[in-house]
Amino acid sequence: MSLLRPTDDSPIWVHHLWMHFIVLIWGFTGALGKLIHVDALPLVWHRIVLAAVFMALFAGATRRRFVLPPRELLGPLALNSAIIVVHWITFYHAIKLSNVSLTLACLSTGPFFTSLLEPLFFKRRILPAEILLGGGVVAGMLLLFGSVEGQTTAILVGLSSSILSALFSVMNGRIVQRMPPLDISFWEMSIGVVLLSLYLGAQGHLVQTMTAPSGTDWIYLVGLATFCTAFAFVQSVRIMRYLSPFTVMLTIAMEPVYGILIALFLFAESEAMTAGFYLGVATILAMLMLDAYIKRRKRRKAA
Repeated sequence: MSLLRPTDDSPIWVHHLWMHFIVLIWGFTGALGKLIHVDALPLVWHRIVLAAVFMALFAGATRRRFVLPPRELLGPLALNSAIIVVHWITFYHAIKLSNVSLTLACLSTGPFFTSLLEPLFFKRRILPAEILLGGGVVAGMLLLFGSVEGQTTAILVGLSSSILSALFSVMNGRIVQRMPPLDISFWEMSIGVVLLSLYLGAQGHLVQTMTAPSGTDWIYLVGLATFCTAFAFVQSVRIMRYLSPFTVMLTIAMEPVYGILIALFLFAESEAMTAGFYLGVATILAMLMLDAYIKRRKRRKAA
C-alpha cells in the first residue's frame, strides 16, 4: 500500500519512484498540447481555469483552507501569474509552429537561464564553474539548433518560453518563503484566469475562447489540468519533503527526455530528429547535471 500512497514510513525508493512518475506525467504536457486542436491562447485559458477548479476541489476534499496572500505579495503574485500564463502560451505556440521534441529541447535550457537570473535577484556573483558550464550549454544549443532548418521562429518562441520559465522559478523562490506552495499555485492560477480573461475580453475573444474546444479536446484538457497540473503539483510538493533538492533537480531534468520519448512514440514521423539534435539535448542535460553535482559538493563542504 505504501507504493500507492507514500508516507513517512515508506522506503526511500518509493519516493524516488513517485518523483519519476510525476516527472513522467509532466512529460505528457507537450504531447497533450499537440493533441488538443485549439490555439495556444484558448488552450492555456482552459488549462488554468480547470487547474484552479481542481485545486479548490482538492482543498475542499482535504478540508484545507487557502491562505489569503499578504497585501505586499499581491503585486509579485500578479506579476508571476502573468509570467506563467505567457510562458505556457509561448510553449504551446512553439509546439504548434514546430513539434514537441524541438520545443522541449528549448525548454531544457531553463536551468541555464535560471543560473544567469539568480545572481541578479539574490545579489550574488556568477561562479567560474557556472560560466564554464554555461559555455557547455551554449555548445549543446548550437549543436541542437544547427541540426534543424527553417525553424528559427519556433526556436525563438521556445527559448522565450524557457526564459519565462526560469524567471517564474526564481521569483517563486522568493514568494515561497512567505506562503505555502499549494496556496501560491492556486492564487497564481486564479489571478492568471482573471488577467487572461480581461485580455481576451478586451480583444472581444473571451466567448470564442470559452467555446473553442470540442469533442476529444475536452478529454485532453481535463487530463492536462488534473494530472499534469493540479495532481502532479500537489504530489510533487509532498514528495519533496522526503528527497533532497539535488535529487529532485536531477529527476526534473529528465522531463525533456520523457517528453521527447513520449512524442516519438505517439507521433513518430513528425517527431523524428537528426543525430545532432539528440547529441545537443544530451550535452545540455549533461551540463545541467554536472552543475547540480558541483553545487551539491560545494554545499556539503560549506556544511
